[in-house]
Amino acid sequence: MWRNLSYAIFLLSCFTYAELSDTKNNEWDFLIFTQHWPATICRIWMEKPTHSCIMPHEQNSWTIHGIWPNKNHSMGPFFCNKTWSFDPDQVKSIETDLEESWGNIEKEQSLYSLWAHEWTKHGTCAASIEPLNCELKYFTKGLEWLKKYTMKNILNNAGITPSDMKEYKAIDFHNAVKTKLGFKPMVECHKVDGKQFLFEIRICFSKSLELIDCEDTHMTNTDIITNCKPTEGIIYPVTEKPPKRYLIQLHRLLSWLRWFTV
Repeated sequence: MWRNLSYAIFLLSCFTYAELSDTKNNEWDFLIFTQHWPATICRIWMEKPTHSCIMPHEQNSWTIHGIWPNKNHSMGPFFCNKTWSFDPDQVKSIETDLEESWGNIEKEQSLYSLWAHEWTKHGTCAASIEPLNCELKYFTKGLEWLKKYTMKNILNNAGITPSDMKEYKAIDFHNAVKTKLGFKPMVECHKVDGKQFLFEIRICFSKSLELIDCEDTHMTNTDIITNCKPTEGIIYPVTEKPPKRYLIQLHRLLSWLRWFTV
């Protein structure tokens, strides 16, 4: 009951916070919803020996990077209202879900650093439309889309599963998503030790929040929208077993204390 009441109060507060939006630089045409693969993020982060990772509790689950407003034929806008800072209290009612599904894989970073970055860089621009016009709506929509369009299920249904040994091609991921959703995705890779690793898969939405084909921001002039080299193999790496739950909670408590004491 109290959780529902809290949610209602914060939802009503959206109307107040939306008035803070700066309309000068918020023109955009479509949204990119980006899911990233924790195992690859961790490999990139741990290229520095002092770094470590904190993985989602559910093994082999995809997590959210962000919801990014974009203009046709270009990137951005970004940071549409630099005075509209991230406020952790506005997402307190969904914080547990965010920690699991939109969490920071980079253990040395604070609990709120990813959310603060995504909100100030992208969320303040997305706030120009009513369904995303405050923190709570923005982050809730990401959770809803992840549940509905999680790449774990889409890829599994196409017979694509994590493996450190088997290699796939960009067309495999493209076809899996397009077959299931009916629209072109973006497939992103990152090179680690000279090998291509699956990094992100992005799907796109109109301003009315309907699925649409993604635009080729990489200008590859091919049917596949990707930064991956189409002829090279791509590793979709296995996610390491996550740490014990109590260790995750301890880390998050320490991150929370650090956020409010810096």
